Parts: sequence; structure tokens; C-alpha cells
Amino acid sequence: MFSSVVNHMKGYTKIKRNPSNGMEADETKLKVPSVLWIPLLICGALLFFVDVFQIKYYSLVPTKAPLKAAFSGRKSLAGFAINTPGCRIPYMDPFDEHIMKFIEAPDAPECNKGVPALYKSNLTSVYLVNASLAFYDVMDPGELKCCYQAFWRKKPKADEGDNKVTYSVECYSLGDSANIDEEFIKVQCTYENNTIYKDMFAFVPLKNTTPVAVRISPRPLSVLVVGLDAVSRLNLHRQMPETVAYLTGIGAVELLGYNKVGDNTFPNLVPVLTGMFEGELRNSCWPTDKHHFDKCHFLWDDYKLKGYTTVYGEDSSWMGLFNYQRRGFQKQPTDYAYNFFNRIAEKEIGNAHSMNVDQCEGARLVYKDLLEYIGRFATTMDKNDVPYFGFFWGASLSHDYLNKPKLGDEDYRDFFKNLKEGGHLERTALVFMSDHGIRWGDIRQTYQGRMEERLPFVIISLPAWYRERYRRAYSNLQKNVRRLTTPFDLHETLKDLSSPYNLTEETTTTTTNSRGYSLFKEISPKRTCDDAEISSHWCTCQESFEINKTSTVVVQAANFAVDYINGELEGYAQCANLTLDVISNARLMTHESHIEGDNKIKDYMLTIRTLPGEGIFEMTVRHSVVRGKFEVIGSISRLNLYGKQSSCISDFHLKLYCYCKSLLY
Repeated sequence: MFSSVVNHMKGYTKIKRNPSNGMEADETKLKVPSVLWIPLLICGALLFFVDVFQIKYYSLVPTKAPLKAAFSGRKSLAGFAINTPGCRIPYMDPFDEHIMKFIEAPDAPECNKGVPALYKSNLTSVYLVNASLAFYDVMDPGELKCCYQAFWRKKPKADEGDNKVTYSVECYSLGDSANIDEEFIKVQCTYENNTIYKDMFAFVPLKNTTPVAVRISPRPLSVLVVGLDAVSRLNLHRQMPETVAYLTGIGAVELLGYNKVGDNTFPNLVPVLTGMFEGELRNSCWPTDKHHFDKCHFLWDDYKLKGYTTVYGEDSSWMGLFNYQRRGFQKQPTDYAYNFFNRIAEKEIGNAHSMNVDQCEGARLVYKDLLEYIGRFATTMDKNDVPYFGFFWGASLSHDYLNKPKLGDEDYRDFFKNLKEGGHLERTALVFMSDHGIRWGDIRQTYQGRMEERLPFVIISLPAWYRERYRRAYSNLQKNVRRLTTPFDLHETLKDLSSPYNLTEETTTTTTNSRGYSLFKEISPKRTCDDAEISSHWCTCQESFEINKTSTVVVQAANFAVDYINGELEGYAQCANLTLDVISNARLMTHESHIEGDNKIKDYMLTIRTLPGEGIFEMTVRHSVVRGKFEVIGSISRLNLYGKQSSCISDFHLKLYCYCKSLLY
């Protein structure tokens, strides 16, 4: 960089004679006064320092800058978002012309076919909305009869799924308004002997969940994790610029090199919540899908032991982390649990169904109902000076569509703004995150789409007083913005926050080799995907280039991958044998130069289509050059939806591959 500045200066040493004023100069050399070299040398040195040592750059979007302009000219770090000795992740323009063709304005759902709610709720009560009576043809309000039933989660038996509730026998009369002491209620209204309205409401009554003897003094930071399913870091900037701008405006830190470690939600959140891979979880406490998760240890258990109140909640919980093709828990895992409310609410009053989700519960948007609950929970806990650990996951807005997160931008911005203005973020560490980018669709078959799918967003907000008090820890967090990071690191960070006043100089120093480091410790710039135990298939640090998809070795690798899939389906006679139809893309992934001799390998990233069913798959096939053998590395990704093609099996891993023979006839 410095030499380029000097050369740039040299380019202006020649001038020509100006006949009009008789000025003459040496046409081959211009002598610059020595005093002028000082500022020029300082500027050159500064540019060199910025380029080489990567002066901090933590936010891609200034608070008030237009989004498109905010990204223009951001190709810093020589074209890389992460540029360390161990990892180079290329800069990618979220508004690249090859990507923008997939970006469009989403259609907003119409809840309840446009009919508004007859009752609404606040922190402690429900109340009648008189303006809604006409929509239900209620001419005489005196004849409207409404009541509510409380309901509770029902503990499942050993062979049952965690999806049942029990209702109170009595339905309590409900007038224009009523204070509610229960956690979950169902409201029903009749008019002229016909049931005209049904709704469900969730509240946060204070529970004596933690013995006073184990309460921490001074009061620790609460920890709130808010998840948004299937949103890459770049798609967050495309779809939710107001939310990003607000969070960065209050000093939140965004990780630029957060790399997923598995295919879908489960293998990427299990490491966050347990510090284990999915396979390790199976070996330790959850041997099969038919077992409950009660024997497993989760982060909320650590917080509970330290005196925190705990809460866990998801929307679209029928396909939730512990419920999709799984049996959940027998004992409720946290003090408060929103999942069970959501499951029943969507079953009873879910509507505006699209793809895999109900977008509405009655007249309310599902994702907004979850945000409302989180806000009520934070208000109740802080009002009563109760520290909490909350883990929430939203899928209804973003799970199935690349562009629908745009619909929630203002709502998420306002949600975080309300937390801030309500004083909640002064006593809370906030993590806003995703598990991966969109995993299917046309964008997923592009190079950038593949990279985005592996790079979800993580944004962390800490109170200003906490950042000031623990400067070393916060400085390390800032340094790690441009380092390779993983869900295992987030797990260690959340563990650190369970003892938030222990982040001393000694505890924030990295001393051991581990696949997971707290983000409050400086992660080595030499860290590689191998060090972090990220499979080659998911690693975004590798450089790659497109190769001839008809070459002999590529065809051999593709056929090997199809044989591998058929081998996985062995024993499932109801699934058809797959054959290779098309190789649509092939890339060669580069490796460290030290892999030589008998260990020489090449990794091929392939996108193929199989028959029957036209399934589109992406996989990494490793070729041992000397031995001539192939090996599938990591998981195989399904890039298009399979719908009911695999309805003949229940294994949630193999559903990606199976094409039921019954569909052939």
C-alpha cells in the first residue's frame, strides 16, 4: 500500500511548458519541497496501517445512511470480509446484480380474512374491542356471551410427543374486560346461540421460580437471545435495514465471520445450547428420536443453578427445535415455556397458511405475537428485579421465504427500540441471531447464495456501562468481529455471561486450544475451519473456482455421491433408487499448501439433480489423489423442496433424499 502511494506521487512529476505564461520546468523531474514530503509520508503510512492491520470496522450500515449507498465501495480488506492467516471469506455485495434478480417485494398475509380481533390483551388483562362488534354482526352487545378457560401443558408419557394441554373445567365469564392471573387462556364468545369467536392469549404471571437463598447479589445481567430462522447476514441487511441500523446505532456488534457447522436448525442450535455436535448429544443423552431430551444439559440449566429465571419459546413450534420428528421433553425444561401456547394457538386459530407455517393466530401475526410475549416477559422480570435467561426462536416470518423478513423490519426495529427505551437493555445482554441462510430456492444455486447459506447473522448488544467496566472483554469482542467464529463460540460466550462479573484480565486471555472460545477472549487470526471443527462442506474460508462439470473426475465424484445417498436409504424399501440426471455446477475447493504427497486431496463442491423426483443436492466429495478414492464430507444439502415426496418415511434426515416408490405408479 505504501509503495503504491509513492508510485502514485511519481505519476505526477512531469509537467509541460505552458506557452501562454512562459513558465518552464524540467519535463522529466519535478522537485518537491522537502517539507511537503512529511504529510504525504504520514498519509501513506496511515493507508498502509489501515490496509494491513485492519483498523476496526464493525458495522456495514451507518444508522442513517441509505442502504444501497451504505454498501457502495465497501470492498475493504483487499476484497475480503475476513482476511486472516487462517481464514479468508470474500466480500460479497448484498446488492450484486446476480442476486438482486431474486429480491422482490413480498405479499403481506391477511390474517383472519381481514376480520379483526374481538378481544385484545395487555400485560395483565383482556378487553373487548367495541369497534370490532360490527364485523361479527353483533347488534345487541347485551346478548354477547364470552368466557375464558385456562390451559396448561400436559406432561407426556414416555411414548408420547410433547404437544398436549389440559383445559380448566370451568369457563369463567368475561365482560368488557377482566384481569387475568393465568399464564395461558382460551376465549370463546357466543351470540344468538352460535359460537362466533375464539382466541388464545399468553401472559407472564410472576412465578416464585427461584429460591431467594440462591439469588445473586449484585443483580447480574439478564441474557436475552432472539433468533430469526434462516436469515443470512447479508439478507438481514437487504431485508431488515431499519432493524440493523437501529441496533448498530446503539452500539451493537455484528460478527462478520460467523460460520454455521451443520445443515439445518437443529445441528446449528444444539452447539449453541449444549456445546456439543448433534452426534455427541445422541451419544451422551438422546440416543434416538423416540427419546425425550430430559437427560440432556442445556444452557438454561446452568443459568437456573445460578439463580436466574428461565424461559424458552418458539413460534411455528410444530416444527420446533425439539419437536419436529422428535418428542420434546417430559418435564418442562424452563420456568416459562411459550412453545406450548404457540402449538395450541396455531392448532386452534392458525390461518393464512403458507408453505410450512401458519402466518397468523386469529387476527394477529404469529411473529408479532412472539415479540409481544418477549416484551411482556422482559417487562415483568425487570419490574420485579428478577434476572433471567431467555431463548426465543422465530420461524414463521423467515423459514420458508427469502424476502418475507422484509415484512417484519419495522416490527423488529420497534421491538428492540422499546426494549431500549424501556430500560431493559441497561440490564440485559442481547443476542440477535440466525442459524443459517435460506437453504433452498434459486438463489441457493448461485455461488453467493451458497456462501450466504453458511454465514448467518449474529448481533450482540451489551449495556454501555458494562462495555466500559469490562474493556478488555469488549475489546476482544470487537477484534473477533473479523475472525472466524462458530456456534460453539457463542455457547462459550453465553456461559461467560452466566457469571457476568467474572470477566477479569485473566479470564479473558486465551490459553488453551479448543473448538469453542468465548467471544470475550481474542480468537487467533490463525484459526482455520479444521481448528474450529467446521466440516469442509460448510467452510466458507476456502477459496474455490468453477471447473469443467463434464470432466471424468467430476462425473465419478457425482456418481459416487448418488451411490452414497442410495446407501443411506438402504433398508427403506419404500424409497426409490436414485440415479444421476444432471451435474449443474462443480467447484474445486483449495486447501493449505502443506497437504502434499500421499495426503494430497481435492474437495469438489458439486450441485446435481437426481431422478426420480428431480431432487437438487449439493455435497462436498473429497478425492484422495494417490489412492483414487472418494468420500462424502459433511452433510448433503437439499436445495429444492421435497414436499410430500418422502411422506412414506419419518426419519427427518432421510426425508431429504427419499422419493416414495408409491408415487411412481
